[in-house]
Amino acid sequence: MLKGFFLFLVISVSGIAWAKPIDWNAEKWSFVSKEDTIKVYKKNFPNNPVTGVGGEGVVDAPIGKIVWVLLDNKNKIDWVDKFMDARTLATPSATESIQYGAFKMPAIISNRDFVYKYNFRKDNDTLLVDVVSVTHPDADPKKSVGVRGHIEMGQYTLKPVEGGKKTFVQVKYLTDPKGLIPKWLVNIVQKTWPLKTLQGLRKQVKKSFVKEHPMLKNKFQALVGH
Repeated sequence: MLKGFFLFLVISVSGIAWAKPIDWNAEKWSFVSKEDTIKVYKKNFPNNPVTGVGGEGVVDAPIGKIVWVLLDNKNKIDWVDKFMDARTLATPSATESIQYGAFKMPAIISNRDFVYKYNFRKDNDTLLVDVVSVTHPDADPKKSVGVRGHIEMGQYTLKPVEGGKKTFVQVKYLTDPKGLIPKWLVNIVQKTWPLKTLQGLRKQVKKSFVKEHPMLKNKFQALVGH
């Protein structure tokens, strides 16, 4: 169904800044379930029919490999269901990236695409990756594959554990696919997104071609080999 459309959440980065890892209780997220050692959360936002979703769990890989997988457009088809296309539209700086992503929907539903910016920042030993929709001249919404969706808020937090060999990953997001999909259906589909995303990351980082992203050594050296 629509599951794969919500599996694709990449990141955007804009320099080093002070921020905090996700505190689910303080931010008023509700615990939903725990499966495969992954905890899932949800949150209702004022005046918004779409429910935010989040999750956390340990991934058996260093931060550098997780960042590499998230930014690797070529192999997203391996772990993102319904994946159609992805490309980098611009790289404003060493820690910023503007991306395009498209997803194949079932026959009765229009395909979806997104244009978004990744922002990476750090708080001591934690790397935060913010995601938000933007516009770009090379991705005109009039030339969308169907309907242009909107990422209202997204964030990954990546914290090294066990001497940097593993990473504690938290993720939260609020995305509206727009169009005529009923919001109640969007909420049903999106509730599985945190679990599927973290399970997908766990599998993808184990593949032999996955590397350490150079951004970690160039811009976030303190997080390498923590």
